[in-house]
Amino acid sequence: MKLTDAELVALGKPTAGGIPIATPVTTVTGQWDFDAGDLSATIGKDLLFFDGTSGQSVANTTFGTTTDLGVPDIDGVPANIMLRKTGGNSPNIGYIMEHLISPNGGGQLVNQYTIIFDIFKNSGTTTLFNCQSTNNTTDGSIFWQGNDIGQGTGGYVSLGTATSGAWHRISLAADMGANPPVITKFVDGIKQDDWIQPGKDLPRRSWQHTVLLIADGDGDDMTDTYINSIQVSSTKFSDAQLIALGGPSAGGIPVVVAATSVEPAPVSITITRDANNLTISWPASATGFVLESTGTLSNPTWASVPGVVNNSVTFAIGTTNQFYRLRK
Repeated sequence: MKLTDAELVALGKPTAGGIPIATPVTTVTGQWDFDAGDLSATIGKDLLFFDGTSGQSVANTTFGTTTDLGVPDIDGVPANIMLRKTGGNSPNIGYIMEHLISPNGGGQLVNQYTIIFDIFKNSGTTTLFNCQSTNNTTDGSIFWQGNDIGQGTGGYVSLGTATSGAWHRISLAADMGANPPVITKFVDGIKQDDWIQPGKDLPRRSWQHTVLLIADGDGDDMTDTYINSIQVSSTKFSDAQLIALGGPSAGGIPVVVAATSVEPAPVSITITRDANNLTISWPASATGFVLESTGTLSNPTWASVPGVVNNSVTFAIGTTNQFYRLRK
């Protein structure tokens, strides 16, 4: 079996103990660290300049170290980075990312993904990516604006952790096929929001075959942006994984998340019947869960079940179908 780029990167350097027998588990399909002073990939396909090798993208891109480019080191350590200059807010500037993720999440586009940036800006607004238009003729998709990450009315709910003038690890973990569809926003291992979305295959949220990075088609949402590492994965990372990834590092974004970040085992519901009464319960050790029900799965309206005490509830059996789930 041929190992993936991500698996080979995860194996790392030689050790006295030899080569690991078990291959590290990773869903990373692309990573770019700019260590070679160009757009070459650490994992996956090289990035491409949006308007070719002699256009405005090249003219407004500089590679160097944090020292060379006059920005702070990352956690006190110099790093190789890329500067994407404002470039007069030209829509001709950006980077084509072929992410190698097949359509998923029950739609025609990529609805499940995680994208992570180790990134810096002094002020203003940066467009993180444009996934609606592969020729960059539309407004960007998701922005780093002020201290917040998002887009549109109600899209900038956060803790304000993404401050200007500092390096941050900004993570967007999407599952547009979930119920409800959601993009989870993290900054430096700190959860900002579960950003609820209308549905799958959304033009500004779901991905086509390629996505434009740090590109804004209407030319009004771009500031000088410094990037140390970008990583994409074919799954939505869990909150535990994003917490474990923490903040930015000069060495880039880890390809494998530490085992301590693995989600706990799924919680099982126990259902018992006594005559015409039904009892639904789950282990007392499973805290923070809410029992919800709906009368249909074709157009569900999930609502909390009343009367739950100590992870258990008993009620009379009705005459219509009812479906139940635990949600945390």
